[in-house]
Amino acid sequence: MVSKKAGIAVGYGLFVIVLISASILFRSNAKVPDGPVVSGNDIIEIEEDFELDDYGFDRLKANVIEGRVKRNESLYLILRDLDVSPQQIYQINQISSDVFQSNRIRPGQRYLAYTDKNSGEAQRLILHQNALDYVVIDWKEGIEISAGNKELTTQVKEASGVITSSLYEALVDKGDNWLLANRLSDVFAWQVDFFRLYPGDSYKVVYEEQFVEGESFGIGKVLAAEFTNDGHTFDAFYYENGEHSGYFDSEGNSIQKALLKAPFKFSQRISSGYSPNRFHPVLKRRMPHYGVDYAAPLGTPVLSVGDGEIIEAQYRGANGNIVKVRHNGTYTTAYLHLNGFAKGMRPGVRVKQGDVIGYVGRTGRVTGVHLDYRIYKNGQPVNPLKVDLPPSKSIGDEQKVDYEKFIRSYQEKLRSMEEEEDPIASAQN
Repeated sequence: MVSKKAGIAVGYGLFVIVLISASILFRSNAKVPDGPVVSGNDIIEIEEDFELDDYGFDRLKANVIEGRVKRNESLYLILRDLDVSPQQIYQINQISSDVFQSNRIRPGQRYLAYTDKNSGEAQRLILHQNALDYVVIDWKEGIEISAGNKELTTQVKEASGVITSSLYEALVDKGDNWLLANRLSDVFAWQVDFFRLYPGDSYKVVYEEQFVEGESFGIGKVLAAEFTNDGHTFDAFYYENGEHSGYFDSEGNSIQKALLKAPFKFSQRISSGYSPNRFHPVLKRRMPHYGVDYAAPLGTPVLSVGDGEIIEAQYRGANGNIVKVRHNGTYTTAYLHLNGFAKGMRPGVRVKQGDVIGYVGRTGRVTGVHLDYRIYKNGQPVNPLKVDLPPSKSIGDEQKVDYEKFIRSYQEKLRSMEEEEDPIASAQN
């Protein structure tokens, strides 16, 4: 966010002081030269076929300077090095608040600066927020700031493999996009405990990969997938028809449950399980432990495992900082020993599945950093690792024929994928 507006005279004076302070605090490494392309410390001459059509400007009327935001470099410093006046920079910061947060540019962000070929005067700056989205700051005739994005294309791809150590390593070893690990863990979060994968587990997946100017931008939807975990095979197909939207198995049953398997985005080690008679490490006596302890780094985001309402968010004695979420009339979850709460966490607030509700800590009666995660069914604690989670709405009988016809081609694709030899079984033979 930009600084608050004050009176014209006082506000401008304060802003100039801030700019001077910023220039002292964030010293730029070198002034960007006119003409060449600057990327890091390398200087490369602009090629004649350099295209600017994506941004709607005529390259023949301007020189272009390309750069990357350096460490401790602010938008103010970039504009100052382009000889933009402090008054114009102030106006740009004020106007930009409705388009982007000018004080949150990051090292490595790409930018293009346009200077008039005759006068050499800077006229506009294009700041890339990522490979897809960018902001145009134009001060040639008045100040105009707008957001734009490049064309995003999609290709349907396939991947399959056998896990020997982790899903991530299996994807990397096959040369597949490692981001698929996140997508598969999202799709099968209700069937597979991705914290407990076994050597010999396998996957097959048909998915969308997104590209910007021929470069991979990210993973789109998983269209169809099959995952074998500990001898059990699960399948999933993305289907939407106006009434249904989500992932369903080959029988039309929704694979999306009311609760996720675990309250983390990525795998965390289980340090202590659910037990009615555990030896307490602090009290040195046996007593029930109604949760599962996850050993995770201090400050790791903790996610709500389902939609629901916050019914408690406070410090409570031996439990430390605790958040409790009521998901429905049957299920409630609790998250203990948090380092702190996410912004806005208080009783009565509604949260969505996957929302960050707090951060792993060591508050209360503990011996180390961890999260104590608990599930209550009808008010009684149950083992989070063994609870039978309820299914969401499935495909109705009247739509089964259309659904089965829709998934048939995906089923054939999954079947046709090369069946790889299990390296664990081969080693044993």
